[in-house]
Amino acid sequence: MWWNLSEHLFQLFFMVTIVLGSQAISRRAQRERVHDEARRLRVALSINLKALRNLYQDNSDSLRGGRLPLISSRNHINLLRTQLARLTSLDSPEIEAVMTANIAAERAETGMAIAGKKVEGVAFTIPADAAARAILMTTLRETCSALAAAEDLLNPPAMPGREALSAVPSVRGLAAA
Repeated sequence: MWWNLSEHLFQLFFMVTIVLGSQAISRRAQRERVHDEARRLRVALSINLKALRNLYQDNSDSLRGGRLPLISSRNHINLLRTQLARLTSLDSPEIEAVMTANIAAERAETGMAIAGKKVEGVAFTIPADAAARAILMTTLRETCSALAAAEDLLNPPAMPGREALSAVPSVRGLAAA
C-alpha cells in the first residue's frame, strides 16, 4: 500500500514539475519576444526620427539661406504614425518623448503649410514675410530639439547599433549625390 501511495505521489510531483517547468519556459520565451519587439521598435523609431530631424535641419538651412523650397515631411510623419500603435512595448518616458516629437513634427509641417505655398504636394515655398520666417525658424529649431531628445532617449550611447543610425543621410545630401 505504501508503495502505491509513493508511486502516485511521485507521478503527481512529476506532473507538477512538468507543468511548472513548461510555464516558466513559456514566460521566458514571451519576455524575450516582448524585449526583441521593443528593441526593433526602438531602432525603427530612431531611424525615422533621425530622418525627420535631418529633413527639418535641411529645411532650417534652406530657410536661413533663402534657397530651395522647404521639403514636406508628411511621408515621414505617416511612417511614424504606423509605428505609434506599437509604443506600448516601450517605457513611459520613451512613449512621452516619441509622442512629443510626433506633435512637434506635426506643428512644423503645419507651420510650413501656413507660412508658404504648397508646391506639388511635396514642398512649400519659403515665406517672403520676415516675421513668418522667424516663427517658422523657431518652430523648426524646437522640432529638431524634440526629435533629438526622443532619439537620445531611445538610443543610449552604449547601445549597440548606434553607429548605424548616424549613417542616415540628409535629404539634401541625397539630392546632391
